[in-house]
Amino acid sequence: MTKPLIFITGFIMICIIAVASWNTFETLWRINSKNSELSFMGSSGWQWHNKSQGLQIKRVDGYLPALRKVSESKEYASLVTVTEKGNYRGFVFFDQDCEEGAIVSEEVAYNDFEQPRLEVLHCLHGKLVYMKSWSAVPNERWRGRVGNFEFNEPLNEWDFTPLQQAYLKSVAELI
Repeated sequence: MTKPLIFITGFIMICIIAVASWNTFETLWRINSKNSELSFMGSSGWQWHNKSQGLQIKRVDGYLPALRKVSESKEYASLVTVTEKGNYRGFVFFDQDCEEGAIVSEEVAYNDFEQPRLEVLHCLHGKLVYMKSWSAVPNERWRGRVGNFEFNEPLNEWDFTPLQQAYLKSVAELI
């Protein structure tokens, strides 16, 4: 009677160890995957601003900070920064190699009610980039499409506080 009980106990222990090992592996893989976003497309210097939302921040001495988010598909990264004049600039970097200076363009209509508009991708630093500027904090869903390159980023969910604070600090005058 004790031999079957020992085998059953041993089998249960092996199952518990296997399940615990698998859960540990999955957790470590998710953490590593999330942290690999900080160096997406070979970029460096990024830190988590809001890890649950996937927002990253990069601060470089002498420059205003930038925010970015890597898409869930890992096909592109959206980046927003503020200029010295207080305008916001957005960039979408696609993980697609290209020849420096090349341009890809297409007339795109996003619905049946608007006129097609020219959408352009530029090749900067060997990657295809979509660019846009805003005079105030972007609070929209930013979408774009040029050929097979498409992005959709809810900027209205981003926390631009660090960019706003850095800009205000850069233009503040002592009185």
